[in-house]
Amino acid sequence: MSRRSFLRTCLGAACVSGCPSIVKAQAQLSSLPPLRMAVHPYNSTLALITAHRPLQQYLEKALQRPIEFYTAASFEAFIGALMAGEYDIVISPPHFAVVAVENGDYAPLVHYQTKLEPLLVVRQDSSFGKPADFVGKRIAMADKSAFIRIVVIKWLADAGLVAGKHYQILERPTHSASISATAMGEADAGLATVTALKQVPPDVQQKMRAVTTGLKFPHLFTLAHRRLGEPMITRLKKALTELTSDHPEGKAFFEKTGFVGYEDISADELAAIKPYVGLTRQLMDSTR
Repeated sequence: MSRRSFLRTCLGAACVSGCPSIVKAQAQLSSLPPLRMAVHPYNSTLALITAHRPLQQYLEKALQRPIEFYTAASFEAFIGALMAGEYDIVISPPHFAVVAVENGDYAPLVHYQTKLEPLLVVRQDSSFGKPADFVGKRIAMADKSAFIRIVVIKWLADAGLVAGKHYQILERPTHSASISATAMGEADAGLATVTALKQVPPDVQQKMRAVTTGLKFPHLFTLAHRRLGEPMITRLKKALTELTSDHPEGKAFFEKTGFVGYEDISADELAAIKPYVGLTRQLMDSTR
């Protein structure tokens, strides 16, 4: 428990005293052990809870199991708990998801339809547009092991820019914090994704624009721990693939997050992540 912060959202009790069938259903639900659903800490805890509450509510109804929401105080703590198998349902960056699957503890389910597009967020009045424009600049980035950080550092290196020599990295705890640092003038650019930019407050969004890398990858993977068993894993995947914007919870969830919907994880997409898995394992080993 010390490696992660546990945050169970309080959804509020319905007024059901006049409906015995609902009382009975709730009693049956509460008697089952909860499933632990974890989201990697790409945003503030409050923002993650708010964004994922509709998904949590939907899965509780679809699976007839209570769902506890987890995140972590840092990327490192999240990855440590993931690799230790502490979560039942995990929403993870693709490179760590592939490592968890290769280790044998987790089954891959789905990823979001929206592509993972690493980008550099800059202020509206700036002239940045290509890698060379960032020479001598400060770029705010979260967690050294973040997939988009690995990708963007390589993107800049392919253009001849080396971190610490041609530009300075300012460490920030989350992608949203990197965007905020740019908005406040602490950094010249902030590492983020299209969806992370959509999740910051509107007044911040209006001050910013994106310098795209042109790179697109499968977005966050959802995994299930194999201890749940094949019947529950099958039910979970079915529930996720059936969650669309036509559902009240789906509409709320996808509007809050910008993730659009779910789709299967293909062999080609796993192959696209593979080149980054070796480096990911090296980074994990270096932090132990």
